[in-house]
Amino acid sequence: MTTRTGGQQMKHKLGVALGALAMCAVGAIATAPTATAAEAGTQVSYFTLYQHDNYGGNYANFGGTDKELNNKYWGGTTQVMNNGASSMRNATSSYVGMWDKGTDCSGSSYTAKPNSVDSDFSNNSFDNKASCVVFL
Repeated sequence: MTTRTGGQQMKHKLGVALGALAMCAVGAIATAPTATAAEAGTQVSYFTLYQHDNYGGNYANFGGTDKELNNKYWGGTTQVMNNGASSMRNATSSYVGMWDKGTDCSGSSYTAKPNSVDSDFSNNSFDNKASCVVFL
């Protein structure tokens, strides 16, 4: 049987305690649920326009103002967005204005309230008119 001095006993106890702590940490990491991309870090909110009613078809996310949709395309396609939106989701804390004439943002308009949705622009006489998006 090996005897240990006071200093050796303390080091042994410390080593055992650190080993147990490390085992607990590994167990916690192995069993912890994995965060999804949306849960990791600060969540980003967008204003989203959809090509069709009821949030259907292609879509495009906006994190800020875009005054000319004539040069923006639906979700990775070659289809220009200009005058092609039929529904929207505003997941931001901002009012978002849309107009039917790009660049100068004039003509008929529609304003989306913060954190709102509209499944059909026809009820606002704004179907297929969005040419300009401005965060207000």
